[in-house]
Amino acid sequence: EQFSMPLEPRDVVASAIIRECKGRNKGIKTPTGELGVWLDSPMIDLIRGEGTIARELPAMVRQFGRYNIDIIKEPMLIYPTLHYQNGGIKIDPDGATTVPGLFAAGEVAGGIHGRNRLIGNSTLDIFVFGRRAGRAAAHYAKKSKTGNPALEHVRRWQKEIEKAGIAKSRPISPRLLPDYARQPYDYLADYAKDMLAPGQVKAA
Repeated sequence: EQFSMPLEPRDVVASAIIRECKGRNKGIKTPTGELGVWLDSPMIDLIRGEGTIARELPAMVRQFGRYNIDIIKEPMLIYPTLHYQNGGIKIDPDGATTVPGLFAAGEVAGGIHGRNRLIGNSTLDIFVFGRRAGRAAAHYAKKSKTGNPALEHVRRWQKEIEKAGIAKSRPISPRLLPDYARQPYDYLADYAKDMLAPGQVKAA
């Protein structure tokens, strides 16, 4: 049964899906134990004409086709995932951080979208702040002296992953924040608290 209006903003639809699965326990259980809901993809061709899915969503057709799922003829099982991080480094209007010579723009920067990024705003973000940060970084580089390059930060990162017990054979890229991987994932609880009953947030 339909539990959300189909053309609501994606944060509203995502909240409704999580509520349906976690709050009301009405999700469809997968073989791995995860929950999801059916997205009636065949309805797209019924409403907008045959061939619409293949023309407008070719990547999805190929992606699901790898698992022998024809989204033109059968619905998709879906569930929200984290694909964009709103938090990040504090920057000024020109993308400068508190670290001299370090500029940031796009998803790595925080405070641009607030708690909810509206659709399409990430493109505006990288265009506006990418240009501003790029120009400011070029201006900074022109008036700055080049120091001696060093790899000490890579050595520190290597020690961090060894302490964490991460196998050396597993390729992992260095990060600006070495402790990031060990931070608790409390963003889910923060996101879920707006849609679940008080007693369910901790469990979610």
